[in-house]
Amino acid sequence: MLLHHIHFFSISMVFIMSIFFPNSIILKDKAGSPYVTCRAQRRLLWILCSHSGGRQRKLNPSRLAGCQHVWRLRGHRSLVSVSCSGAAHTGNRQQLFPKTTPRMDDCAQQRPLFTFGVIADIQYADIDDGLNYTRTRRRYYRSSLQLLRNAQESWSESAVKPEFILQLGDIIDGFNKGHDASDRALDTVLRQLGSSPVEVHHVWGNHEFYNFSRSSLLSSKLNSSLLGDRSRARAGSDIYAYHFSPFPGFTFVVLDAYDVSLLGREESSEEYRSALSLIKQHNNNQDLNCPPVLEGLQQRFTMFNGGFSKDQLDWLDSVLSSADEKQQRVTIVSHLPVHPCSTTPICLAWNYDELLAVISSHSSVVCVMAGHDHDGGYYRDKDTGVHHLTLEGVIETPPDDNAFGTVSVYEDRMVLKGSGRIPNREFLFSRCHSDTDDRAG
Repeated sequence: MLLHHIHFFSISMVFIMSIFFPNSIILKDKAGSPYVTCRAQRRLLWILCSHSGGRQRKLNPSRLAGCQHVWRLRGHRSLVSVSCSGAAHTGNRQQLFPKTTPRMDDCAQQRPLFTFGVIADIQYADIDDGLNYTRTRRRYYRSSLQLLRNAQESWSESAVKPEFILQLGDIIDGFNKGHDASDRALDTVLRQLGSSPVEVHHVWGNHEFYNFSRSSLLSSKLNSSLLGDRSRARAGSDIYAYHFSPFPGFTFVVLDAYDVSLLGREESSEEYRSALSLIKQHNNNQDLNCPPVLEGLQQRFTMFNGGFSKDQLDWLDSVLSSADEKQQRVTIVSHLPVHPCSTTPICLAWNYDELLAVISSHSSVVCVMAGHDHDGGYYRDKDTGVHHLTLEGVIETPPDDNAFGTVSVYEDRMVLKGSGRIPNREFLFSRCHSDTDDRAG
């Protein structure tokens, strides 16, 4: 087991020092550089430790043993990984760390490296409750805002505050367009999300395109790509795909599942004509929102789904190649599910198979998160070890229930703590399969 901490000297020292161990020491910055020296101010710089909930804390070896620590210095984050046993040297003084043996109990009590919140298909509208398109499930348009508040209250009260929130798409409902309320509804939800200082990464779903054009979305507050990494972060000029790294060794990739779609495109555009030609090869219905068949994977060729262009897939391939080289853990985020066993066929991305082929050619992907299917689902791909999670939707969750999750990320796994309709799950990394059922539970 490793300890993660960095020791800061002050007053007499003008730069940050690390504690050296006879065993081993690795000092990495956020970019993964093997060693970094940070210039400090002349006055004392307090340090914040996630293990103590962000409070000022002194280094106490007996309390640190067996825990994981991340020390922050005014937004700059560095890690020092050292063995639990051995002597720590600071100048001419020496202090002995207790020798510990890792146990399952220790792992269960570990502090996560970081956490994030996840929520899908809020579909807020200031209208009375209604039914879904097949008239089999009730939708709670107005009360979905309260369920968002419930999620934010839970995240804000967490012992470890989320680093960010993943909003998996369909933030407001398409009915807003007919009531000329798209902007008003979006402002209402974004105002609620903005009540917390935590950054939100937005994914675009079909209901975003029912309300706004692609060009409007790119210039709206739903474009969170500016939060992504500056270097090669965007897949293309109008493709809403980017990646970001919230913590050393971890990358999240937001994909544009409607890059190839009839939604959000001008009918006179080449993109629209190309998408229309593609869907017409599989769906001859006059209403393209009606699936071409009653069962089977061909159901996915409907107007409310979409796909990924070759440009976006090539970009993703390059991002994953870089992650492979750096031995990073990658989580892919998409509104549309991309594995047939993680959702119903009618909710799949058009060219899910091409995306799965890209994923399977790389070793860095550990999880794919999606929304769209309000019933949710889960599947672990036996060939690649990748976890495919489809999150249950807020819109079909009764007002007295909840539908959100908090994900805690560790060195070897992610743990989803679900609320309400969303079950708890554990996702092991690096082809390290768990003994749980591979199918949705």
